[in-house]
Amino acid sequence: MTSDHPGAGTGGLGGDLINQVISATADGIIAVDEQGIVRLCNPAAVELFGRPARDLLDAPFGLPIVADHSTDVELRQPGGGVRVVEMRIRTTTANSHQLHVVTLRDVMPRWLAFQRLLLPTLPDLTPIQAAAVYRPAAERLGGDWYDALPLPGGAVGAMIGDVAGHSLQAAAAMAQIRNMLRALLYDRPSEPGSALATLDRALNAIEETPTTTACVARIEPAAEGWRLRWSSAGHLPPLLLTPAGTTEYLHTEPDLPLGVDPSRPRFASTRTLPEGTTVIFFTDGLIERPDQSIDVGMASLAAIAESSAHLPLDEFCRTLADQHPGDGHDDIAILALRTPTPPGGSR
Repeated sequence: MTSDHPGAGTGGLGGDLINQVISATADGIIAVDEQGIVRLCNPAAVELFGRPARDLLDAPFGLPIVADHSTDVELRQPGGGVRVVEMRIRTTTANSHQLHVVTLRDVMPRWLAFQRLLLPTLPDLTPIQAAAVYRPAAERLGGDWYDALPLPGGAVGAMIGDVAGHSLQAAAAMAQIRNMLRALLYDRPSEPGSALATLDRALNAIEETPTTTACVARIEPAAEGWRLRWSSAGHLPPLLLTPAGTTEYLHTEPDLPLGVDPSRPRFASTRTLPEGTTVIFFTDGLIERPDQSIDVGMASLAAIAESSAHLPLDEFCRTLADQHPGDGHDDIAILALRTPTPPGGSR
């Protein structure tokens, strides 16, 4: 630990021993002078900021100093993303100088657990099977989400999306967008594009929302089996897995992401689904790597899906997540829906 204001002995404890205790504590401790300059930081604080002590010391603290105050704040990490810490501030005097003692406690696990609670447990969608997997990037908040719900007339609604960023704002926006879209899709179940258009206008009118990609779909009974209607707001195309075990991406011209231009119209596409067809919705963390084209990742995912086509749906989703071709830098969300298997089918 480095300090320009070594602590004086208290209750028989010498300054060196006090410094050792501060250095050993699991909480980050930073001392900030009256000018807002960092004068002391312990190893735990260095670890929370993700930067060496030399970058912190003798530099502006950069966060608001409010005496006798406690709040959760985001520490931007050098590699991207944020770390959420509880920041407590106390004011003291050392060598006739006022000093703000800032205690930082890592609360990231609490926020990650809360983010997982924001994602739904899938309801019973019989006769459609459904399964989902969500895996956050290591110790990073994110905005990936999914949902599925029963709709009037025996149809099923499905949605998946990705709010840009890794922050508390992204996690909060994810929850807001998912809940609003669920209500809109239920209210106008036959028009996924209309639901996305209304959501985009509402978000623009209510508040500034991070850019978001989304795909909204409806699977409904049809004379020829089942029918899929879907609309994409800048999202990756769904992957279709046929009963024969072959795959096909449902490429269409995607509309703009949410939050770009709410005045633009949105459209929907339609596709017939044979019995036993699996439709896989996913976010880009499943396939993206900075060192390769996204087309390579999509081809790899299709190959994994084909080789895993025989698996029960829950296990199928876990296999896609376990063997994903992405590099793990981003969240992964997968939602898979399977139409009823023909009599005598194996899945």
